Amino acid sequence: MKKILLAEDDRNLSRSLDILLTLDGYEVVSVYNGEEALNKLCHQQYDLLITDIVMPQLDGAELISKIKLLNPDIPIMVVSGKLNEDLIEELKRYGVQHILPKPINPSRFRKMVGKIFTNGKHSPDSGADESEQPHSTSE
Repeated sequence: MKKILLAEDDRNLSRSLDILLTLDGYEVVSVYNGEEALNKLCHQQYDLLITDIVMPQLDGAELISKIKLLNPDIPIMVVSGKLNEDLIEELKRYGVQHILPKPINPSRFRKMVGKIFTNGKHSPDSGADESEQPHSTSE
């Protein structure tokens, strides 16, 4: 069973994502700030980190930069309502290839997580449909 760390400070959204992932057969550990996530990642092995960007104590970008030093191979998926071109470029520099804008479409979220485990961490996915303006990390 794949183990996912979910770092999301919105407890209602965190609970909803936890339920979706659990129903899909994943083991989910939820934390509510970047500092908790960093602590968990330092002490346990995870198959995927799903993180928000705007969180208390340690934001998602800082968390990603620290995690990439400790575990450069962990796949990371970012879910954020604060996406912009500068942030997307920063995430790309850290090797983040899976970015999903909020509000989260549950179907698209589940597909993206499934693709991460099916295709591996080197398969970029922006979560955007062809008809949408992409938040793409692939070039």
